[in-house]
Amino acid sequence: MNVLFVNYHHFASNSAIHIFNLANRLVARGHGSVVAVPDGVETVATLGTPRFKAVTYEDVRVGRVPFDDGGQPALVHAWTPREGVRRLTEEAVRRWRSPYCVHLEDNEELIAAEQLGTSWPALAAMSTADLDRVIGPGLSHPHRYRAFLAGAAGVTVIIDRLLEFVPPGVPGEVIWPSFDDELFKPMRPDRELRRRLGLADADRVIVYPGNVHAANLDEMRSLYLAVAILNRRGTRVKLVRIGEDFADPLGAELADLRAHIVTAGRKPHLDIPRYLALADVLVQPGRSDAFNDFRFPSKLPEFFAMGRPVVLPGTNVGRFVTDGEEAVVLKDGTAMEIADAVGRILADPDTAERLGRGARAFAERALSWEKSADMLRRFWERVASRLTRADDEATLAAAVRHYAQFVVPPIGYATVRDFCDSFDHLPVLARANNDMKDVQRAWTFKAVVGAVKPGGALLEIGAGTPLVADLLARAGYRVWVLDPYDGRDRGPSALPFIRAQFPRVRIVRGLFPDGLTPDMPDRFDGIYSISVLEHLPADTIEPVFRAMDRHLAAGGASVHAVDHVHLGAGDADHLDRLKRMVRAMGYAEAALEAVLARLADDVDAYFLSAEAHNAWRGTTDYDSFPMRRCISVQLFKRMA
Repeated sequence: MNVLFVNYHHFASNSAIHIFNLANRLVARGHGSVVAVPDGVETVATLGTPRFKAVTYEDVRVGRVPFDDGGQPALVHAWTPREGVRRLTEEAVRRWRSPYCVHLEDNEELIAAEQLGTSWPALAAMSTADLDRVIGPGLSHPHRYRAFLAGAAGVTVIIDRLLEFVPPGVPGEVIWPSFDDELFKPMRPDRELRRRLGLADADRVIVYPGNVHAANLDEMRSLYLAVAILNRRGTRVKLVRIGEDFADPLGAELADLRAHIVTAGRKPHLDIPRYLALADVLVQPGRSDAFNDFRFPSKLPEFFAMGRPVVLPGTNVGRFVTDGEEAVVLKDGTAMEIADAVGRILADPDTAERLGRGARAFAERALSWEKSADMLRRFWERVASRLTRADDEATLAAAVRHYAQFVVPPIGYATVRDFCDSFDHLPVLARANNDMKDVQRAWTFKAVVGAVKPGGALLEIGAGTPLVADLLARAGYRVWVLDPYDGRDRGPSALPFIRAQFPRVRIVRGLFPDGLTPDMPDRFDGIYSISVLEHLPADTIEPVFRAMDRHLAAGGASVHAVDHVHLGAGDADHLDRLKRMVRAMGYAEAALEAVLARLADDVDAYFLSAEAHNAWRGTTDYDSFPMRRCISVQLFKRMA
């Protein structure tokens, strides 16, 4: 797929770092990539060697997008909905008749309001003509950006809270930024650089790479004051600042604090690791508010990667780290709290060493450009799949008719034949993940349609992103979903966004069966699950199956696709759980053993691919997460 990225600034911006790393990896995966910036194309060299082509907005306007295959963009990805990006994206869409996606990385409404010294409601109340005069290319337009999002084929976001801005019915995906592991890694401080910056041997160092502007002025002032507090307490601390000041964090009344600040100015991205390596502690100031809750500070992946102790607020990334092990998480972000946290670290070398190791471990576990690029690729393919269905409702109606007589055995396993059939008739499910869920979701849809007539009441246990539930609801079923939506097992947590995306499905937060609510049917015509039951604690399997039996109507269907490690690490535990499930459904273990024995010699058996396993592995070392022979076991039962 040829993709045109449109960024709001040249390659000296943090957003361009994200695009640079994603585009390079997507080219390696076979996607054509061209990145358009307003000007300063040559700044791409400050980030390394691009595998993609960099062009200006003017190049795009005249149709000059040099994809390697000589083709045109199949998709435009607008990096923020800001006016300059929006206008060029819409020009490109008109020229090439291609769909577009939008990337969100900030609370655009707050940024526009603060830049213009007013409130968002006041801006929205202005006339379009007046707004056109005050909203520049670097801000989002109150009358236009929402419509721009609503017209997108999909929206990617840098942190989950931004999903709240995604309009209902528009697919969304969280894509975390990462770090360049060739640049950002634990390293010794450069003594010559310390000397050039005027740092004495006794000085302890905090390094902050980033600009000061209206939106972060207060929290930067807290960091400056924290440094002053530490010095007053007798701990010699210098703050090395990289970046530019578009607002003064000190002012005349705090001018004496400048003695503790070393201003290094703007530096090329390739030089940043040398400065971060000077730090004894890396601090991201801030607190939970309308600015920080909706961002992912791009410096944080680099902080964690350096293996230095990290101090950060209990919002955005701070919600995902273990306090006291991978970082120190601030509660309020005041200057005093920052000073206390940094002071404890500087006073205890063992604590500092533990936090540094934990920070690096978090970077290796949770932050990966490879993983993020794969997520973006899968999202594009899912969006493309939705767009290529010529008649959505007609395709769905045909699928329901096609599978009305679909019959499954009590115990079975996924096959390549079934996957290929799904690819032909249920592309929206068979192309969604590029892993085993693609065969599981489609099989579950078929099994439910074959066992329960449209109009029946269905319950999905642990749906995550409820693609099957949505398709069944659109096919005329009454569908409820019960899921904790708390992020466990890499599942989603943004429940308001999930509900907005899938308005036809009745979605309830909770665990089965305790989370069932009075407004649900007491008995369902079908209860199903997809890649859920294998995660249950072993001693809860039988009670869960008993509860499903209690809540199924006479003739109701129990349908489950179960991840199973047939061979490899964890296979004995998986087999034990599977046997418990089979017994709980009233079947003999011998029947399961016969099915598994047949599978071993069946060339048509569907196994998890190496590519899908590698995506599951993420940043985990292969020896810690080796390939396993994984299958999907299919369980079916009809109540008497």
